[in-house]
Amino acid sequence: MAKTKAKGRKTRSAGRFGVRYGTKSRKLVADIEEKMHAEYTCSRCGAKRVRRTATGIWTCTKCEATFTGGSYVPQTPAHLTVMRAVQVERSRVS
Repeated sequence: MAKTKAKGRKTRSAGRFGVRYGTKSRKLVADIEEKMHAEYTCSRCGAKRVRRTATGIWTCTKCEATFTGGSYVPQTPAHLTVMRAVQVERSRVS
């Protein structure tokens, strides 16, 4: 007898599209939605309660701090690069 696998294991959140739009597009959507709904840490209070309010707008549900970020993640790779450069510059000045 053939083993059955867990339903929805491959489709993840993009399973709502059924067989439409192609495998690659559904996989990309599922990857983005996993990043978007992941737990993120608030830079103000340190709690893991940051939620996406709208495109590029993120809010901490504990301290109610609202800040801007990327469309799908609070800190984009470009933001992290700039913050690293600022830290290096601050260490040179002091």
